[in-house]
Amino acid sequence: MDDRNHDGPGGYWDPLPTARRLLTEQPHLDQFGGLWEERNWRNVPGPFYGAHTDSMQMGRQDAPFHIAYDDQHGPLDGMEFVYRQPTDPAQTHDLLSGCFFGHGGFAMDGDDHWTAPAVREWWQERGRVREWADVVSDRWSRARGKYREHYRDSAQGLRDYLAYLDHGLEEYLRGYLFWLAERRPHHAAESLPLLTRPRHGASVTPADTARPASPASGALLPAGYFVAIPEPVTGPSLPRTERLTTASDCLIDRLPQDGYWFDTAEEALTACAPLQVPGEARLYALSVPADHAAGFVADIRAAATYEPVLLARLGGRADDGDGGGDGDGDGDGGGGGRTPVPEVAAGGSELGWEVLGYDHGLLHSWLCNDLYRDAVRDLGADTDERGLLPGRDTAERVAAWANNRDDTKPVTWFPAALTEWDTPIGSRFVPITAEAPQPPPHPWWHRLTRLTRLTRLTRPASGGPA
Repeated sequence: MDDRNHDGPGGYWDPLPTARRLLTEQPHLDQFGGLWEERNWRNVPGPFYGAHTDSMQMGRQDAPFHIAYDDQHGPLDGMEFVYRQPTDPAQTHDLLSGCFFGHGGFAMDGDDHWTAPAVREWWQERGRVREWADVVSDRWSRARGKYREHYRDSAQGLRDYLAYLDHGLEEYLRGYLFWLAERRPHHAAESLPLLTRPRHGASVTPADTARPASPASGALLPAGYFVAIPEPVTGPSLPRTERLTTASDCLIDRLPQDGYWFDTAEEALTACAPLQVPGEARLYALSVPADHAAGFVADIRAAATYEPVLLARLGGRADDGDGGGDGDGDGDGGGGGRTPVPEVAAGGSELGWEVLGYDHGLLHSWLCNDLYRDAVRDLGADTDERGLLPGRDTAERVAAWANNRDDTKPVTWFPAALTEWDTPIGSRFVPITAEAPQPPPHPWWHRLTRLTRLTRLTRPASGGPA
């Protein structure tokens, strides 16, 4: 049953990955066949909606905080619609269970149809919903007879709808507007779009547009440099690639050893110089969006592991956003005596994006958590020939999706970008070669024996000429 924990301030949680997974696990719940053209005008904007459902009115048995009934077929008889979208996995399960009784009249493709102007228009005309729900809830609350309890519950659903119109729905829809534009949840530092249209002649802020502008907090912060060896990989839950490239400690080899981070490119190259470096090894830089650095740093601190480079570069930014750190020089998340470099070193090429999470000293990739196949199915998010995601938007979606699952490692998943320097790593390594083994010297008496044998061979035969 739903626990009534609804919509955080301005937050939006995408229920579709959870819904698709539930339908895969419980295919009998897949009763979605409603058409957008037949949707009930009383549905709140969002991915789920009721269209031409049946009139048995059973959906509230499983989803009383999401499904309500109309009076389409008479004063006490009607179809079902969605008055509150789900905002967590438990609510999503409740709603899917309630939609089961709609006999194919519900749908979950609202994201493909709702637009910012359409959402704003619905909100502007919400008075129509309010007037209807007020009249019908009053009528149903006075119903008598055999089905009295049913109509009392139906009236309660409409009263809950009216309360939601006043408290909660506006913030949800502002978050939904952001989602429609960005296909990711908003971050705390970002402004949400407005539901009301700007007055004629009034200035329009970025938050009023269909696609909010990315704030400065989304800038990329170089987290550190490392040397790694791309490797071929294949598997039932992995992409097929001959040169998998990742900052994770799990899937490819790092030099000088796994998990080794460097503050500058020069430090990384110097550390590798005395080693025997394979020709395919390359230098990489990992960069993290500033608005995701806090989660990464929090997991490092919670693990109590020694990551001086990562904490020095990201810790101050995660704490106060200005890159200054605490200035105590101890490498615990303050400046550590370092000033974070605003850009990666010159000469590298942007390679792609991945999704990472830090867990007790290891940097995990979403690929090593068996998420690849599900992400392709649920999000349509595929990787390139290096096993990397094509852009930040896709990486943001995968990270948000992974954080909403309950079957991954207990980490904060975050998007990250890789830069590569496509030149072999210089090495001063000289292999130690052994000379061919020499036979041991003959003992002195062996030389005397050899000399006696030679004398006999050259001496003239007895009786012959002198």
